[in-house]
Amino acid sequence: MLSQPSSSSSSSSTSLQKMKKRRWSREQLLKNLEILGPLAAPLPPDLPPSPPASRSNSPSAPPIKRKHESSQEHDVVKRSRTNGLPEKPSSHHHHHYHPPPPPPSQPLRSSNAVPSFNLRSEPSEDGEVREDTTAVTPRGPAPAVLSTTVPVRRPRRGRPALTSFDEMHDMYHKYGRMLKYSGDARFWSTYPATHKEYRPLANPPPPNSPYHKHGGLIARLELVDALVCFTYSLWSKDFSRKSCFRETWATIEAFLGWCKNKWIAELDTIGDREKALLGLIWMIEGFIHGRKFFFSAKTVIEPEMDRIWAKMKSEMMILSSNAEKADGQPTPPMLPSPASIAPVNSANSTPINNSASGTPSVNTSSGINLVNSPAPSRSAPPISTALPQYMHGLLPQTAKGQTASYNMVEAAAKATAPINPALAFNVKELSGGVMAAGYCMEYAQRTLTLPILARHYPTTFARMMSSSLTAHEEHEPDIEDEEGELFWPGQCVTGEGLGWVCLMGKAMIKEFGRDIGYLGLAGVVPKPAPGPITGDSSRHASVLR
Repeated sequence: MLSQPSSSSSSSSTSLQKMKKRRWSREQLLKNLEILGPLAAPLPPDLPPSPPASRSNSPSAPPIKRKHESSQEHDVVKRSRTNGLPEKPSSHHHHHYHPPPPPPSQPLRSSNAVPSFNLRSEPSEDGEVREDTTAVTPRGPAPAVLSTTVPVRRPRRGRPALTSFDEMHDMYHKYGRMLKYSGDARFWSTYPATHKEYRPLANPPPPNSPYHKHGGLIARLELVDALVCFTYSLWSKDFSRKSCFRETWATIEAFLGWCKNKWIAELDTIGDREKALLGLIWMIEGFIHGRKFFFSAKTVIEPEMDRIWAKMKSEMMILSSNAEKADGQPTPPMLPSPASIAPVNSANSTPINNSASGTPSVNTSSGINLVNSPAPSRSAPPISTALPQYMHGLLPQTAKGQTASYNMVEAAAKATAPINPALAFNVKELSGGVMAAGYCMEYAQRTLTLPILARHYPTTFARMMSSSLTAHEEHEPDIEDEEGELFWPGQCVTGEGLGWVCLMGKAMIKEFGRDIGYLGLAGVVPKPAPGPITGDSSRHASVLR
């Protein structure tokens, strides 16, 4: 109740009578609400919102005037629910959230605070608290990793020497062979003993070790780790020489398909975190295709096509010019008809009478008909479809300064230029590479995106989002560094970015492996001494060369 304490009952009754006759303003009501202070036991904030208070049509009804206490409680509950959600950022500090509301032991409002009620559009009576009908949509907090994980900014090393790249190529090719053998051997050991592919390990892991509990998963993890090492090895050779060795990239295709099929076979039984590693495999394949077709277009196809097009365009100009000359020759005169040379007063002609006789002459009627008959309309010149419309501007204009005529376009379309078999093969490889890259990236983005990294690989995500590196600094990070900066791979159509994919993939493998006890090279199955090559050990031999 909103009555103020008094020293006698008479003053209290007088105050009540004044309240009945007096209409409270909104400011007075809010000031009285502040006097109440905090409630001793407020309602929990997870209760459903209270329904809007209904108003009576009669302004003199006492219940309407005495709704202050219920309005106070209702307003406190509603504001306690609303203030618990993140508010919209202010215009000056758009990257900060407002602090959470004060605890219940503190006053909800200060005397100097400006009320922030959302007023409804319908009119309200004096003394009635208006309802807040604005729905507040809760927003989830930002990932905690963004504020807690900051990558270490290593000093810039600069572009290494060619010998450093060659050493890195040899070293990671060796690591890839070790991991590939271990992954295959471990995978074959997970088959039942009766399976034809079953091969037991010479030194199996202890029964309670992570490598025994997660044998199949660690085998697949070693395979994708080997793929990253092989790719990084080949990329370092390409990057150091600013080129693309297509024959070398062909040696990884068989193993890449083998590794990808092992992960696809488990697609229905793995979670989103493991599916992200399958997306990594798709991304590696897509960027390999992108690098190959970019350098093929840049170094082979584009120069050849410039030469062929120059020759083709010259022949088109000659043919269209000859067609224009043929169009400009005058048409030979036609022989006159016998009717045009017959005398006017011949026996076959109709006699001409003067108009006074009432019989019109033939020539007069013919003249009237010619005057009254409409002139024949000229049809628009035909447009040739032998060449696309946008190529018509490449042809010379006519002598009158107009665009190429129909005959000129038709003649230019007959121009030809020879293409040798090597160029035809390269063009076919280019078109196939573009289609393959698009196909791989389509599947990569289904299971590997920045939001997926933020949820399942928060450390790797933070290392990329808080990075100061640029797209052209693929040589700066150390692939074994678990705390340094990274960079989200750009577009594969640029031909670059494959180094960033390998760096990101290595970081994902390390972050994933920490949770299951994966040791990387320290836990591989050692390869036995070289012996005679069998059919099984020669699998994917192209990668092991």
